Amino acid sequence: MRLSRVVPPLYQFRVRSRIFRWYRALRQIEDEMGRKDADPAKLLEELEKLDLKAERIAVPLAYTDELYNLRSHIALVRARLRLAMSG
Repeated sequence: MRLSRVVPPLYQFRVRSRIFRWYRALRQIEDEMGRKDADPAKLLEELEKLDLKAERIAVPLAYTDELYNLRSHIALVRARLRLAMSG
C-alpha cells in the first residue's frame, strides 16, 4: 500500500479525534444532568470550561464546521441546563 493513500485518512482521523474527545466530555455532562443528585451549578461550570477549551482548539479550515457544530451543541446543552436550573 502506498503511503500517499494512508496519510490523508490518518490525518483526518487525528484532527477529528481531537474534536470527538470534547464531544465525549459533553456527553458525560449530559449524562450527569439526568441524575437526580446532579449539581447543576457544578455541571454548568464544567460546561463553561469545556466551551473555553473548544474555543481554543486549532483545526484546519476544512474541519471548522465540525468545531462549530461542537460549540453549537455545547450551547444547546447549556441552554437545557439553565432551563432545568430555573424550573
